[in-house]
Amino acid sequence: MKVNQNKRRSNVAIYFNIFLLFLSISAFAQTDSLGKYLEIAAQNNPALKSKYTKYLASLQKVPQVGALPDPDLSFGYFIEPMEVLGGKQRAQIQLMQMFPWAGTLKAAKKEAAQMAQADFEAFRAEKEELFYNVRKSYFQLWLTDRQIAVNDSALVLLQSIEKLLLAKLGSENGSVTATASRSAMSEAPQKTTMGMNPGDNRDNSLRQAPAMSSGSAMSKSGTALNDLLQLRIETGTIANTIASLKQRRQVMTTQFNLLLNREPNIPVTLPGELPVPDDDYQSVALFDSIKQNNPMLKMSKADIEAFRARQVMNRKMGYPMVGIGLNYTVVGKSEMSTSMMNGKDMVMPMLSVKLPLYRKKYTASIREAQLLEQSATENAVNVQNMLFMELTDTQLAIDEANRNLRLTKQNRELTQQSFNLQRTQFATSGSGLNDLVRTHKVLLDYRIAVLQAETDKRIAYAALQKLVASPDPSTGRGE
Repeated sequence: MKVNQNKRRSNVAIYFNIFLLFLSISAFAQTDSLGKYLEIAAQNNPALKSKYTKYLASLQKVPQVGALPDPDLSFGYFIEPMEVLGGKQRAQIQLMQMFPWAGTLKAAKKEAAQMAQADFEAFRAEKEELFYNVRKSYFQLWLTDRQIAVNDSALVLLQSIEKLLLAKLGSENGSVTATASRSAMSEAPQKTTMGMNPGDNRDNSLRQAPAMSSGSAMSKSGTALNDLLQLRIETGTIANTIASLKQRRQVMTTQFNLLLNREPNIPVTLPGELPVPDDDYQSVALFDSIKQNNPMLKMSKADIEAFRARQVMNRKMGYPMVGIGLNYTVVGKSEMSTSMMNGKDMVMPMLSVKLPLYRKKYTASIREAQLLEQSATENAVNVQNMLFMELTDTQLAIDEANRNLRLTKQNRELTQQSFNLQRTQFATSGSGLNDLVRTHKVLLDYRIAVLQAETDKRIAYAALQKLVASPDPSTGRGE
């Protein structure tokens, strides 16, 4: 029994190590850093470790219920020796071992093993949920980084347009005097400069905007200054968005590290690009994969098998229990006895039978196990239905992400073409700045929308991988 227990422990350890190795290989095949973080989560997350430790503890129940009842040993000593025919009876030792009906212990071990299997499936379910949360947080962090990068490039572009506008004004109106600059600034609304840094070089360039001598020139100057102010309002808005995204990134990094159960301030490295998954997500085989692999469903099936084994065990416990024992009596010599057995100890084999006459408790225990099996069966059907519903929701989410991705990419390309034409027009004629800024804002929104649709699609595929619950399902290679 001890050898089997040690072998079981060894097999469990080997299985867990293989699981971690296979997880590491499959995850690194997707993305190096993502695989690293999944491995860290598998090793450090306290909730996952708790579930696995509970599973190991439940394994220890199997040898407990599979063992025979402890033997009964009794000893009696006569303070005053009792005179018997064969001498003086001084002490009596009795040993009795009870044996349950054949198959009772086997059924008990099967029930405990299935309960342990249910705990293992609970561990797997916790692992799948943890990995889904890690992937989701990872993709959201990547999205935030890309949003920062896109807004940074948009900010640089607006600053280049501002320089082009200032250069255009300078080429049309000649050299700039300090007096004309102060006059132009006094005509511009002061409240439009809110949000700009007082020491910003752009304010200095604005103060140096050219002055016009004629009425038409003054009108052109006012329009140019208004365009410049509008441009800086948009620039300030983007700068504020970047600051907000960077602050959000710090919070998300802390949450991601806590998910991995490590120090909150550890940097999280991300790749510059991530492939977008595009595998088959409508296959009917996914339903079969869920039936075969999903831990929540397998946990319910393990409960069903456990309650079936309990019915067998309770039924056999209602059968007689047989005991085999030995009675040893210590007999001393008696001076009054002339028997040839005088002073000889007595050995008596014993047979005991436990009669389960009160049947109500056994009948009730069997009925209880039957009802629990029925409950577990209904729960398994419900779990399967809920998983299939979640699968259809995930498939719908992928469909919506694909549509949004196609639409936003198309609109982004068209808006980019429009922006390029307006920028060329502005560079040559100096007109159409408002339209240029407006189109740039729309283009920025579409660029962000493309990133958001790609992230939504990755997260949906991660949810699909959680449902299928396979270390490297066909639906997860695209991550």
